[in-house]
Amino acid sequence: MLFKLLAAALSGLLLAIALPKFNIAYCLWIGLIPLLWALQGTSGRKAFLVGLINGLAQNLGTLYWIMYVTVVYGKLPAPVGGIILLLLAAYISLYRGLWAWLYTWGETRGLAGYWWGPALWVSLEFVQTYMFSGFPWMLLGYGLHQSPYLIQVVDITGTYGLAALIVMVNIGLYQLLQGWAVGRARFRPLAISLVFLGIALGYGYFRLPQVQQQMAQSPTAKLSVVQGNIEQGRKWDPHYQGETINIYGELTRKSSIQQPQVIVWPETAAPFFFLRDKELSARLINIARQNGSYLFFGSPAFEFGPAGEFFFNRAYLLSPDGEVVGSYDKAHLVPYGEYVPLRRLFPFIGKMVPMVGDFKEGPPGVVLALPQVNLGSLICFESIFPYLSRAMVRNGANVLVNITNDAWFGRTSAPYQHLAMAVVRAVENRVALARAANTGVSALATPDGGILWTSELYTTAAHTAALPLLSGGSFYTRYGDIFSWSAIGLTILGLASGLALGRRRR
Repeated sequence: MLFKLLAAALSGLLLAIALPKFNIAYCLWIGLIPLLWALQGTSGRKAFLVGLINGLAQNLGTLYWIMYVTVVYGKLPAPVGGIILLLLAAYISLYRGLWAWLYTWGETRGLAGYWWGPALWVSLEFVQTYMFSGFPWMLLGYGLHQSPYLIQVVDITGTYGLAALIVMVNIGLYQLLQGWAVGRARFRPLAISLVFLGIALGYGYFRLPQVQQQMAQSPTAKLSVVQGNIEQGRKWDPHYQGETINIYGELTRKSSIQQPQVIVWPETAAPFFFLRDKELSARLINIARQNGSYLFFGSPAFEFGPAGEFFFNRAYLLSPDGEVVGSYDKAHLVPYGEYVPLRRLFPFIGKMVPMVGDFKEGPPGVVLALPQVNLGSLICFESIFPYLSRAMVRNGANVLVNITNDAWFGRTSAPYQHLAMAVVRAVENRVALARAANTGVSALATPDGGILWTSELYTTAAHTAALPLLSGGSFYTRYGDIFSWSAIGLTILGLASGLALGRRRR
Protein backbone atom coordinates (compact mmCIF):
# COMPACT_ATOMS: atom_id res chain seq x y z
CA MET A 1 0.00 0.00 0.00
CA LEU A 2 2.93 2.34 0.70
CA PHE A 3 4.05 2.22 -2.94
CA LYS A 4 0.53 3.03 -4.07
CA LEU A 5 0.37 6.06 -1.78
CA LEU A 6 3.76 7.23 -3.07
CA ALA A 7 2.55 6.79 -6.66
CA ALA A 8 -0.57 8.82 -5.86
CA ALA A 9 1.57 11.58 -4.37
CA LEU A 10 3.86 11.56 -7.42
CA SER A 11 0.79 11.90 -9.64
CA GLY A 12 -0.39 14.92 -7.65
CA LEU A 13 3.02 16.59 -7.91
CA LEU A 14 3.07 16.05 -11.68
CA LEU A 15 -0.29 17.80 -11.96
CA ALA A 16 0.90 20.64 -9.72
CA ILE A 17 3.96 21.42 -11.87
CA ALA A 18 1.78 21.34 -14.99
CA LEU A 19 -0.04 24.44 -13.70
CA PRO A 20 1.23 28.04 -13.42
CA LYS A 21 3.79 29.24 -12.64
CA PHE A 22 5.69 26.09 -13.60
CA ASN A 23 3.59 25.50 -16.75
CA ILE A 24 5.11 22.11 -17.61
CA ALA A 25 1.91 21.37 -19.49
CA TYR A 26 2.89 18.01 -21.00
CA CYS A 27 2.71 16.56 -17.46
CA LEU A 28 -1.08 16.93 -17.74
CA TRP A 29 -1.20 14.14 -20.33
CA ILE A 30 0.69 11.63 -18.15
CA GLY A 31 0.16 13.00 -14.65
CA LEU A 32 -2.77 10.74 -13.76
CA ILE A 33 -1.07 7.51 -14.85
CA PRO A 34 0.65 6.85 -11.47
CA LEU A 35 -2.70 7.46 -9.73
CA LEU A 36 -4.49 5.04 -12.05
CA TRP A 37 -1.81 2.42 -11.36
CA ALA A 38 -2.24 2.95 -7.63
CA LEU A 39 -6.00 2.44 -7.96
CA GLN A 40 -5.59 -0.88 -9.81
CA GLY A 41 -7.02 -3.68 -7.66
CA THR A 42 -7.99 -1.22 -4.93
CA SER A 43 -11.53 -0.61 -3.80
CA GLY A 44 -13.58 1.16 -1.18
CA ARG A 45 -11.84 3.08 1.56
CA LYS A 46 -8.35 2.38 0.21
CA ALA A 47 -9.23 3.89 -3.16
CA PHE A 48 -10.58 6.97 -1.40
CA LEU A 49 -7.36 7.25 0.62
CA VAL A 50 -5.23 6.94 -2.52
CA GLY A 51 -7.25 9.68 -4.20
CA LEU A 52 -7.07 11.87 -1.09
CA ILE A 53 -3.26 11.63 -1.02
CA ASN A 54 -3.15 12.47 -4.71
CA GLY A 55 -5.30 15.54 -4.16
CA LEU A 56 -3.28 16.66 -1.15
CA ALA A 57 -0.02 16.46 -3.10
CA GLN A 58 -1.45 18.52 -5.94
CA ASN A 59 -3.29 21.06 -3.81
CA LEU A 60 -0.45 21.65 -1.38
CA GLY A 61 1.80 22.25 -4.38
CA THR A 62 -0.75 24.61 -5.94
CA LEU A 63 -2.21 26.43 -2.94
CA TYR A 64 0.91 26.86 -0.78
CA TRP A 65 0.40 30.63 -1.15
CA ILE A 66 -2.46 30.40 1.37
CA MET A 67 0.14 30.02 4.10
CA TYR A 68 1.97 33.11 2.85
CA VAL A 69 -1.22 35.18 3.05
CA THR A 70 -2.23 34.03 6.51
CA VAL A 71 1.24 34.32 8.05
CA VAL A 72 2.56 37.50 6.39
CA TYR A 73 -0.67 39.54 6.28
CA GLY A 74 -2.96 37.68 8.67
CA LYS A 75 -0.18 37.81 11.29
CA LEU A 76 -0.90 34.22 12.31
CA PRO A 77 1.84 31.95 13.65
CA ALA A 78 3.39 29.75 10.97
CA PRO A 79 1.96 26.51 12.46
CA VAL A 80 -1.55 28.01 12.39
CA GLY A 81 -1.04 29.17 8.79
CA GLY A 82 0.10 25.66 7.93
CA ILE A 83 -3.01 24.16 9.51
CA ILE A 84 -5.28 26.51 7.51
CA LEU A 85 -3.49 25.53 4.30
CA LEU A 86 -3.79 21.85 5.17
CA LEU A 87 -7.50 22.15 5.97
CA LEU A 88 -8.29 23.91 2.68
CA ALA A 89 -6.18 21.46 0.68
CA ALA A 90 -7.82 18.55 2.49
CA TYR A 91 -11.31 19.84 1.73
CA ILE A 92 -10.57 20.19 -1.99
CA SER A 93 -8.84 16.79 -1.97
CA LEU A 94 -12.07 15.17 -0.81
CA TYR A 95 -13.30 15.57 -4.37
CA ARG A 96 -10.27 13.65 -5.67
CA GLY A 97 -10.81 10.95 -3.08
CA LEU A 98 -14.44 10.66 -4.12
CA TRP A 99 -13.40 10.48 -7.78
CA ALA A 100 -10.92 7.67 -7.06
CA TRP A 101 -13.46 5.69 -5.07
CA LEU A 102 -16.28 6.03 -7.61
CA TYR A 103 -13.95 5.45 -10.56
CA THR A 104 -12.79 2.09 -9.20
CA TRP A 105 -16.35 1.27 -8.14
CA GLY A 106 -17.51 1.86 -11.72
CA GLU A 107 -14.71 -0.20 -13.24
CA THR A 108 -15.60 -3.21 -11.09
CA ARG A 109 -19.14 -2.94 -12.46
CA GLY A 110 -18.12 -2.81 -16.09
CA LEU A 111 -18.28 0.94 -16.72
CA ALA A 112 -15.76 1.90 -19.41
CA GLY A 113 -13.11 4.12 -17.86
CA TYR A 114 -12.62 6.29 -20.95
CA TRP A 115 -16.08 7.87 -20.46
CA TRP A 116 -16.80 7.14 -16.81
CA GLY A 117 -13.60 8.79 -15.56
CA PRO A 118 -13.98 12.08 -17.47
CA ALA A 119 -17.72 12.38 -16.76
CA LEU A 120 -17.14 11.84 -13.06
CA TRP A 121 -14.20 14.28 -13.01
CA VAL A 122 -16.20 17.06 -14.67
CA SER A 123 -19.17 16.47 -12.37
CA LEU A 124 -17.00 16.85 -9.28
CA GLU A 125 -15.22 19.95 -10.63
CA PHE A 126 -18.62 21.49 -11.27
CA VAL A 127 -19.74 20.74 -7.71
CA GLN A 128 -16.49 22.22 -6.39
CA THR A 129 -17.25 25.41 -8.32
CA TYR A 130 -20.48 26.02 -6.40
CA MET A 131 -20.43 24.03 -3.17
CA PHE A 132 -20.07 26.16 0.00
CA SER A 133 -19.65 29.39 -2.01
CA GLY A 134 -17.28 27.57 -4.36
CA PHE A 135 -13.51 27.53 -4.78
CA PRO A 136 -12.70 26.40 -8.35
CA TRP A 137 -9.09 27.59 -8.14
CA MET A 138 -6.81 26.04 -10.77
CA LEU A 139 -9.09 23.33 -12.09
CA LEU A 140 -7.27 20.86 -14.32
CA GLY A 141 -8.15 22.49 -17.65
CA TYR A 142 -6.39 25.75 -16.75
CA GLY A 143 -3.11 23.98 -17.36
CA LEU A 144 -3.82 24.34 -21.10
CA HIS A 145 -4.27 28.12 -21.01
CA GLN A 146 -1.15 28.54 -23.16
CA SER A 147 -2.27 26.00 -25.80
CA PRO A 148 -3.75 28.28 -28.51
CA TYR A 149 -5.61 25.57 -30.42
CA LEU A 150 -6.92 23.44 -27.58
CA ILE A 151 -8.13 26.37 -25.50
CA GLN A 152 -10.59 27.49 -28.19
CA VAL A 153 -13.04 24.73 -27.28
CA VAL A 154 -13.86 26.47 -23.99
CA ASP A 155 -16.24 28.77 -25.89
CA ILE A 156 -18.48 25.67 -26.01
CA THR A 157 -17.59 23.54 -23.00
CA GLY A 158 -16.00 25.96 -20.56
CA THR A 159 -12.77 24.90 -18.91
CA TYR A 160 -14.46 21.63 -17.91
CA GLY A 161 -14.12 20.35 -21.47
CA LEU A 162 -10.33 20.60 -21.27
CA ALA A 163 -10.34 18.62 -18.02
CA ALA A 164 -12.41 15.88 -19.68
CA LEU A 165 -9.88 15.60 -22.53
CA ILE A 166 -6.94 15.40 -20.14
CA VAL A 167 -8.54 12.67 -18.02
CA MET A 168 -9.64 10.71 -21.08
CA VAL A 169 -6.15 10.69 -22.63
CA ASN A 170 -4.55 9.67 -19.32
CA ILE A 171 -6.96 6.75 -18.96
CA GLY A 172 -6.40 5.70 -22.56
CA LEU A 173 -2.62 5.73 -22.14
CA TYR A 174 -2.76 3.87 -18.85
CA GLN A 175 -5.04 1.14 -20.17
CA LEU A 176 -2.75 0.68 -23.18
CA LEU A 177 0.31 0.35 -20.91
CA GLN A 178 -1.58 -1.92 -18.55
CA GLY A 179 -2.58 -4.20 -21.44
CA TRP A 180 0.96 -4.36 -22.77
CA ALA A 181 2.20 -5.40 -19.34
CA VAL A 182 0.00 -8.52 -19.40
CA GLY A 183 0.33 -9.19 -23.14
CA ARG A 184 -3.15 -7.91 -24.09
CA ALA A 185 -2.75 -4.41 -25.49
CA ARG A 186 -5.98 -2.38 -25.37
CA PHE A 187 -5.94 0.20 -28.14
CA ARG A 188 -9.60 1.13 -28.12
CA PRO A 189 -9.65 3.48 -25.07
CA LEU A 190 -6.64 5.43 -26.32
CA ALA A 191 -8.01 5.52 -29.88
CA ILE A 192 -11.31 6.95 -28.64
CA SER A 193 -9.55 9.54 -26.50
CA LEU A 194 -7.34 10.57 -29.43
CA VAL A 195 -10.43 10.98 -31.60
CA PHE A 196 -11.90 13.44 -29.09
CA LEU A 197 -8.54 15.17 -28.73
CA GLY A 198 -8.40 15.44 -32.52
CA ILE A 199 -11.91 16.91 -32.61
CA ALA A 200 -10.89 19.55 -30.04
CA LEU A 201 -7.72 20.38 -31.96
CA GLY A 202 -9.62 20.48 -35.25
CA TYR A 203 -12.13 22.86 -33.73
CA GLY A 204 -9.25 25.04 -32.58
CA TYR A 205 -7.65 25.09 -36.04
CA PHE A 206 -11.03 26.08 -37.49
CA ARG A 207 -12.14 28.50 -34.80
CA LEU A 208 -8.93 30.39 -34.07
CA PRO A 209 -8.50 32.00 -37.51
CA GLN A 210 -12.24 32.66 -37.59
CA VAL A 211 -12.07 34.61 -34.32
CA GLN A 212 -8.91 36.39 -35.43
CA GLN A 213 -10.67 37.50 -38.60
CA GLN A 214 -13.60 38.79 -36.54
CA MET A 215 -11.13 40.67 -34.36
CA ALA A 216 -9.45 42.23 -37.39
CA GLN A 217 -12.81 43.43 -38.73
CA SER A 218 -14.23 44.64 -35.42
CA PRO A 219 -14.07 48.15 -33.97
CA THR A 220 -11.45 48.70 -31.31
CA ALA A 221 -11.06 50.77 -28.18
CA LYS A 222 -7.86 51.81 -26.50
CA LEU A 223 -7.57 50.77 -22.87
CA SER A 224 -4.71 51.43 -20.51
CA VAL A 225 -3.92 49.38 -17.42
CA VAL A 226 -1.90 50.93 -14.64
CA GLN A 227 0.11 49.00 -12.03
CA GLY A 228 1.08 51.22 -9.12
CA ASN A 229 3.12 48.62 -7.22
CA ILE A 230 2.02 49.95 -3.84
CA GLU A 231 3.54 47.99 -0.98
CA GLN A 232 0.79 46.15 0.89
CA GLY A 233 2.19 47.10 4.27
CA ARG A 234 1.91 50.82 3.42
CA LYS A 235 -1.21 50.73 1.29
CA TRP A 236 -3.62 51.62 4.10
CA ASP A 237 -1.26 53.93 5.97
CA PRO A 238 -3.04 57.35 6.11
CA HIS A 239 0.33 59.09 5.76
CA TYR A 240 0.97 57.29 2.45
CA GLN A 241 -2.44 57.75 0.83
CA GLY A 242 -1.49 61.01 -0.85
CA GLU A 243 1.68 59.47 -2.25
CA THR A 244 -0.39 56.57 -3.62
CA ILE A 245 -2.62 59.03 -5.51
CA ASN A 246 0.49 60.79 -6.84
CA ILE A 247 1.91 57.52 -8.18
CA TYR A 248 -1.30 56.62 -9.98
CA GLY A 249 -1.71 60.18 -11.20
CA GLU A 250 1.72 60.16 -12.82
CA LEU A 251 1.17 56.76 -14.45
CA THR A 252 -2.21 57.96 -15.69
CA ARG A 253 -0.64 61.11 -17.15
CA LYS A 254 1.88 58.99 -19.09
CA SER A 255 -0.86 56.68 -20.32
CA SER A 256 -3.07 59.57 -21.45
CA ILE A 257 -0.49 60.53 -24.09
CA GLN A 258 -1.85 57.64 -26.18
CA GLN A 259 -5.40 58.90 -25.67
CA PRO A 260 -7.04 55.75 -24.31
CA GLN A 261 -10.77 55.74 -23.89
CA VAL A 262 -10.49 54.03 -20.49
CA ILE A 263 -7.66 53.94 -17.96
CA VAL A 264 -7.90 51.10 -15.46
CA TRP A 265 -6.45 51.15 -11.95
CA PRO A 266 -6.38 48.06 -9.69
CA GLU A 267 -8.69 46.94 -6.89
CA THR A 268 -8.69 49.43 -3.98
CA ALA A 269 -6.18 51.57 -5.86
CA ALA A 270 -7.83 54.43 -3.97
CA PRO A 271 -7.04 53.31 -0.38
CA PHE A 272 -9.73 55.45 1.19
CA PHE A 273 -13.49 55.83 1.06
CA PHE A 274 -14.01 57.57 -2.26
CA LEU A 275 -16.53 60.45 -2.08
CA ARG A 276 -16.41 60.27 1.73
CA ASP A 277 -12.88 61.63 2.05
CA LYS A 278 -13.37 65.00 0.37
CA GLU A 279 -9.73 66.03 -0.05
CA LEU A 280 -8.39 62.78 -1.52
CA SER A 281 -11.53 62.32 -3.63
CA ALA A 282 -11.07 65.78 -5.13
CA ARG A 283 -7.50 64.95 -6.08
CA LEU A 284 -8.60 61.73 -7.76
CA ILE A 285 -11.42 63.46 -9.65
CA ASN A 286 -8.95 66.07 -10.83
CA ILE A 287 -6.75 63.32 -12.30
CA ALA A 288 -9.69 62.16 -14.44
CA ARG A 289 -10.39 65.72 -15.61
CA GLN A 290 -6.78 66.44 -16.49
CA ASN A 291 -6.27 63.33 -18.61
CA GLY A 292 -9.45 63.28 -20.69
CA SER A 293 -10.19 59.57 -20.33
CA TYR A 294 -12.71 57.53 -18.43
CA LEU A 295 -11.11 56.34 -15.20
CA PHE A 296 -12.00 52.95 -13.74
CA PHE A 297 -10.65 52.18 -10.27
CA GLY A 298 -11.34 50.27 -7.08
CA SER A 299 -12.11 51.74 -3.69
CA PRO A 300 -13.80 50.56 -0.49
CA ALA A 301 -17.22 52.06 0.08
CA PHE A 302 -19.88 52.11 2.76
CA GLU A 303 -23.56 52.92 2.80
CA PHE A 304 -26.08 53.37 5.57
CA GLY A 305 -29.23 51.25 5.61
CA PRO A 306 -32.04 50.35 8.03
CA ALA A 307 -29.88 47.57 9.50
CA GLY A 308 -26.85 49.80 9.93
CA GLU A 309 -23.64 50.39 8.01
CA PHE A 310 -22.65 48.22 5.05
CA PHE A 311 -19.22 48.01 3.44
CA PHE A 312 -18.64 47.24 -0.24
CA ASN A 313 -15.62 46.34 -2.34
CA ARG A 314 -16.47 48.74 -5.14
CA ALA A 315 -15.27 49.80 -8.57
CA TYR A 316 -16.07 53.33 -9.76
CA LEU A 317 -16.20 54.70 -13.28
CA LEU A 318 -15.45 58.41 -13.69
CA SER A 319 -16.11 60.33 -16.89
CA PRO A 320 -13.49 62.68 -18.38
CA ASP A 321 -15.43 65.44 -16.60
CA GLY A 322 -14.83 63.75 -13.26
CA GLU A 323 -18.44 62.66 -12.81
CA VAL A 324 -19.30 59.24 -11.38
CA VAL A 325 -21.13 57.55 -14.26
CA GLY A 326 -21.29 54.05 -12.82
CA SER A 327 -20.12 51.67 -10.13
CA TYR A 328 -19.97 47.96 -9.45
CA ASP A 329 -20.01 46.21 -6.08
CA LYS A 330 -18.21 42.91 -5.83
CA ALA A 331 -20.82 40.17 -6.12
CA HIS A 332 -18.85 37.11 -4.98
CA LEU A 333 -16.94 37.79 -1.78
CA VAL A 334 -13.95 35.89 -0.40
CA PRO A 335 -14.99 33.67 2.54
CA TYR A 336 -12.92 34.42 5.65
CA GLY A 337 -11.28 37.28 3.76
CA GLU A 338 -14.17 39.68 3.14
CA TYR A 339 -16.83 38.04 5.28
CA VAL A 340 -17.18 35.17 7.73
CA PRO A 341 -19.70 32.49 6.71
CA LEU A 342 -21.86 30.91 9.39
CA ARG A 343 -20.71 33.43 11.99
CA ARG A 344 -23.67 32.59 14.24
CA LEU A 345 -22.71 28.92 14.34
CA PHE A 346 -18.96 29.54 14.66
CA PRO A 347 -18.55 32.90 16.43
CA PHE A 348 -14.93 32.07 17.35
CA ILE A 349 -13.81 32.04 13.70
CA GLY A 350 -12.67 35.36 12.29
CA LYS A 351 -11.28 36.55 9.00
CA MET A 352 -7.84 35.34 7.93
CA VAL A 353 -6.85 38.89 6.95
CA PRO A 354 -8.34 41.65 9.15
CA MET A 355 -10.08 44.40 7.12
CA VAL A 356 -12.38 47.31 7.79
CA GLY A 357 -15.39 45.07 8.35
CA ASP A 358 -17.59 42.46 6.77
CA PHE A 359 -18.46 43.35 3.21
CA LYS A 360 -21.86 43.11 1.60
CA GLU A 361 -22.16 41.61 -1.87
CA GLY A 362 -23.61 43.47 -4.83
CA PRO A 363 -25.77 42.15 -7.70
CA PRO A 364 -24.05 40.03 -10.39
CA GLY A 365 -24.08 40.87 -14.08
CA VAL A 366 -23.73 44.65 -13.79
CA VAL A 367 -22.36 46.29 -16.97
CA LEU A 368 -20.95 49.82 -17.13
CA ALA A 369 -21.79 51.33 -20.51
CA LEU A 370 -19.61 53.87 -22.31
CA PRO A 371 -19.66 55.00 -25.94
CA GLN A 372 -18.76 51.77 -27.82
CA VAL A 373 -17.24 50.07 -24.77
CA ASN A 374 -19.32 48.15 -22.24
CA LEU A 375 -17.29 47.07 -19.24
CA GLY A 376 -17.90 43.94 -17.22
CA SER A 377 -16.00 44.24 -13.95
CA LEU A 378 -14.46 41.28 -12.13
CA ILE A 379 -12.97 42.25 -8.79
CA CYS A 380 -10.15 40.02 -7.55
CA PHE A 381 -11.04 36.32 -7.47
CA GLU A 382 -14.38 36.85 -9.20
CA SER A 383 -12.42 35.99 -12.34
CA ILE A 384 -12.37 32.32 -11.30
CA PHE A 385 -16.17 32.01 -11.46
CA PRO A 386 -17.45 31.55 -15.04
CA TYR A 387 -21.05 32.46 -14.20
CA LEU A 388 -20.13 36.06 -13.37
CA SER A 389 -18.39 36.72 -16.69
CA ARG A 390 -21.19 35.02 -18.61
CA ALA A 391 -23.83 37.19 -16.91
CA MET A 392 -21.94 40.37 -17.82
CA VAL A 393 -21.40 39.42 -21.46
CA ARG A 394 -25.04 38.36 -21.78
CA ASN A 395 -25.91 41.85 -20.52
CA GLY A 396 -23.81 43.47 -23.23
CA ALA A 397 -20.23 43.63 -21.92
CA ASN A 398 -17.65 43.56 -24.72
CA VAL A 399 -14.59 43.97 -22.47
CA LEU A 400 -13.94 42.19 -19.20
CA VAL A 401 -11.97 44.27 -16.71
CA ASN A 402 -10.32 42.32 -13.90
CA ILE A 403 -9.06 44.62 -11.16
CA THR A 404 -7.18 42.95 -8.34
CA ASN A 405 -4.67 43.41 -5.57
CA ASP A 406 -2.46 40.33 -5.74
CA ALA A 407 0.12 41.84 -3.40
CA TRP A 408 -1.31 39.44 -0.80
CA PHE A 409 0.33 36.57 -2.69
CA GLY A 410 3.93 37.82 -2.74
CA ARG A 411 6.11 36.12 -5.35
CA THR A 412 4.29 32.80 -5.12
CA SER A 413 2.54 31.04 -8.01
CA ALA A 414 -0.81 32.64 -7.20
CA PRO A 415 -0.49 35.81 -9.36
CA TYR A 416 0.30 33.67 -12.41
CA GLN A 417 -2.51 31.25 -11.63
CA HIS A 418 -4.94 34.14 -11.21
CA LEU A 419 -3.96 35.58 -14.59
CA ALA A 420 -4.39 32.23 -16.36
CA MET A 421 -7.95 31.84 -15.12
CA ALA A 422 -8.86 35.39 -16.15
CA VAL A 423 -7.58 34.75 -19.70
CA VAL A 424 -9.79 31.65 -19.96
CA ARG A 425 -12.82 33.82 -19.07
CA ALA A 426 -12.03 36.00 -22.09
CA VAL A 427 -11.90 32.99 -24.45
CA GLU A 428 -15.05 31.43 -22.99
CA ASN A 429 -17.03 34.57 -23.79
CA ARG A 430 -15.07 35.86 -26.82
CA VAL A 431 -14.37 39.28 -25.39
CA ALA A 432 -11.16 41.17 -24.67
CA LEU A 433 -9.65 41.37 -21.19
CA ALA A 434 -7.94 44.24 -19.39
CA ARG A 435 -6.35 43.26 -16.09
CA ALA A 436 -4.90 45.74 -13.61
CA ALA A 437 -3.14 44.31 -10.55
CA ASN A 438 -1.53 46.40 -7.85
CA THR A 439 1.79 44.53 -7.92
CA GLY A 440 1.15 42.32 -10.96
CA VAL A 441 0.52 40.42 -13.02
CA SER A 442 -1.33 43.05 -15.09
CA ALA A 443 -2.24 42.12 -18.65
CA LEU A 444 -4.13 42.90 -21.84
CA ALA A 445 -5.58 39.94 -23.74
CA THR A 446 -7.70 39.32 -26.83
CA PRO A 447 -10.82 37.15 -27.28
CA ASP A 448 -8.76 34.32 -28.77
CA GLY A 449 -6.63 34.01 -25.64
CA GLY A 450 -3.69 35.91 -27.05
CA ILE A 451 -1.85 38.01 -24.48
CA LEU A 452 -0.78 41.36 -25.89
CA TRP A 453 1.18 42.42 -22.83
CA THR A 454 1.94 41.36 -19.27
CA SER A 455 3.74 43.19 -16.51
CA GLU A 456 6.50 41.93 -14.27
CA LEU A 457 5.77 41.35 -10.60
CA TYR A 458 6.58 44.18 -8.22
CA THR A 459 7.28 46.82 -10.82
CA THR A 460 5.57 50.10 -11.58
CA ALA A 461 4.06 49.76 -15.03
CA ALA A 462 1.44 51.04 -17.45
CA HIS A 463 0.51 49.89 -20.92
CA THR A 464 -2.03 50.84 -23.59
CA ALA A 465 -3.44 48.66 -26.35
CA ALA A 466 -6.30 48.74 -28.84
CA LEU A 467 -8.64 45.92 -27.86
CA PRO A 468 -11.12 44.41 -30.33
CA LEU A 469 -14.76 44.83 -29.38
CA LEU A 470 -16.55 41.61 -30.26
CA SER A 471 -20.18 41.40 -29.22
CA GLY A 472 -22.70 38.66 -28.75
CA GLY A 473 -20.52 36.34 -26.70
CA SER A 474 -20.25 32.64 -27.54
CA PHE A 475 -22.16 29.38 -27.31
CA TYR A 476 -20.92 29.08 -23.73
CA THR A 477 -22.08 32.62 -22.96
CA ARG A 478 -25.59 31.95 -24.21
CA TYR A 479 -26.16 28.38 -23.08
CA GLY A 480 -23.80 27.98 -20.15
CA ASP A 481 -22.67 24.69 -18.70
CA ILE A 482 -24.51 22.30 -21.01
CA PHE A 483 -21.35 20.21 -21.27
CA SER A 484 -21.01 19.96 -17.50
CA TRP A 485 -24.67 19.10 -17.01
CA SER A 486 -24.30 16.43 -19.69
CA ALA A 487 -21.37 14.99 -17.75
CA ILE A 488 -23.50 15.00 -14.60
CA GLY A 489 -26.22 13.18 -16.53
CA LEU A 490 -23.71 10.54 -17.67
CA THR A 491 -22.48 10.18 -14.10
CA ILE A 492 -26.01 9.60 -12.83
CA LEU A 493 -26.62 7.02 -15.57
CA GLY A 494 -23.34 5.32 -14.67
CA LEU A 495 -24.28 5.18 -11.00
CA ALA A 496 -27.70 3.78 -11.82
CA SER A 497 -26.22 1.20 -14.19
CA GLY A 498 -23.59 0.14 -11.65
CA LEU A 499 -26.14 -0.21 -8.87
CA ALA A 500 -28.44 -2.28 -11.11
CA LEU A 501 -25.57 -4.55 -12.10
CA GLY A 502 -24.61 -4.98 -8.46
CA ARG A 503 -28.15 -6.04 -7.56
CA ARG A 504 -28.22 -8.56 -10.43
CA ARG A 505 -24.92 -10.06 -9.29
CA ARG A 506 -26.21 -10.45 -5.73
